[in-house]
Amino acid sequence: MRSPVEELFAAPPDVAGHPAVRAATRIGAELLEPHASAADDPRRGVDRAHLALLAEAGLYSVTVPADLGGHGADARVAAEVVELLAAACAATWFVTTQHELPSALARTSVADPAFAYGAACARYRDELSTGRTRAGIAIAHIRRPGRPTIRAERDGRGFRFSGRADWCTGWGLVDLVMIAAVTESGELVLALRPAAAQRGLRASAALPLAVMGGTRTVALELDELIIEPEDVLLVAPLARWLETDLWHTANTRPASLGLLRRALVELERIGDLRERPEARALARKLAAPAARLRARAYQLILEVPPAERLNERGRLRGELAELTVRATQALIAARAGSAMLLSSPEQRWAREASFHLIQAQTDSIRTAQLTAFGAP
Repeated sequence: MRSPVEELFAAPPDVAGHPAVRAATRIGAELLEPHASAADDPRRGVDRAHLALLAEAGLYSVTVPADLGGHGADARVAAEVVELLAAACAATWFVTTQHELPSALARTSVADPAFAYGAACARYRDELSTGRTRAGIAIAHIRRPGRPTIRAERDGRGFRFSGRADWCTGWGLVDLVMIAAVTESGELVLALRPAAAQRGLRASAALPLAVMGGTRTVALELDELIIEPEDVLLVAPLARWLETDLWHTANTRPASLGLLRRALVELERIGDLRERPEARALARKLAAPAARLRARAYQLILEVPPAERLNERGRLRGELAELTVRATQALIAARAGSAMLLSSPEQRWAREASFHLIQAQTDSIRTAQLTAFGAP
């Protein structure tokens, strides 16, 4: 029987009963959650075998059409899967989520007449669609103002990439890396290369992160990395790409909702187990607005065209982020001193809440978050 907080966040029956959701529930509970502390630890880290198991269960291909080997599910089912995986093991989820965009682009399912898809789409479509080949990304730098940090120079029919990408997650865990570079004329070039050291491409040591340290996140140094025509995934006007990127980043991330949901369920549970009625009462008090905001965020994502109501989307993302921070800190207070043990998940969940503040954070999202933190 579900608790009152669990009931507020329960998925509709058609979503909860979907094979992908059932698989995510089972694998999350039996495999990912017991390994979550190790996956957060840079000395151990995310297990590549777990990524392979997720791919075998179709959790890399939830929305991929059935004729390409996927579940063919809708966006609400995909969001539920993400919530479950992120709540079970954020580090493993974060490595898997890198794959989503390269796979979608390889299927040319990010439709825009301004985008010119390259030969890498056909080359990698089937392998990426099923997750048999898994990809990471090095593209966050293109959101920065000023001169591009990775430059693309035309070289015959291909390109040469030079510069630095400060963030690339999953090095040593993924097979391919999608790298973004910008030409002098303002074109964005996305290319897929093997995720391994090679002539013109060098990875740093794993970055010392405060959370998800086992994701093997590195910086990449590029020195005239040769990009053959068959490596090119997409060429597009940078301004147009950044416009569509703003539509995407304005939305609340299902992974952060998974953490919020988990924290409130655990807060209620601790209140019951340790006879702390104030913890139980707070969990239920916070869960009511959290569930309403979550439902509104999903309504905007699923029912409203992506270019519309960006301010409302950003405001919701900011409010839900603030609520997630508050819920994870309340969980630490309810658990008390033992929450500071590295073997206890509460301190990890609080660190994960800080991560969700900065993932895909833009200037407008930062403003929305700070506004939410300053609200009475």
